[in-house]
Amino acid sequence: MSSNQRSSLDYQGAQLEQLSDVSLLEVMQEKTDEETSTKYVLIKHDYYSSDSDHGRELLSGFLSSLSESSFSSVIVYLTDKGTKLLDESNPLHGSMLRLIEKSEMIIASSESISYYEVSVCSNSKIVEQSSRSIAEDITYLPNLLILE
Repeated sequence: MSSNQRSSLDYQGAQLEQLSDVSLLEVMQEKTDEETSTKYVLIKHDYYSSDSDHGRELLSGFLSSLSESSFSSVIVYLTDKGTKLLDESNPLHGSMLRLIEKSEMIIASSESISYYEVSVCSNSKIVEQSSRSIAEDITYLPNLLILE
């Protein structure tokens, strides 16, 4: 194929344009109002995946990406070890503070905060809620992103 020829492939909502035999350019579709409105996120651990050191690096990048996203509002649910992100001693606390600034609300499991003895800073955006109540909330949320 010469570099002047182009072919398009549809790949999960993004368009891939082949510019030559060796390069592909991904062209993202323009975001709709729905895609830039409220994003709901459930974080269950203070690291991403099963490796805590590398997982913290990955989660830090994810938290930064959410903080800088085009969503008009972010609502984060923290359960289990995810509540540890609110503790000042957590290595990702700074990243979490930036996300709190962007967020409309952070809803944290009161049982997990108590169990892990998390010291939560005073912030009107952080709300403690029972795990049962959180489970009821997330059952009905559209487009919930869950971090495992």
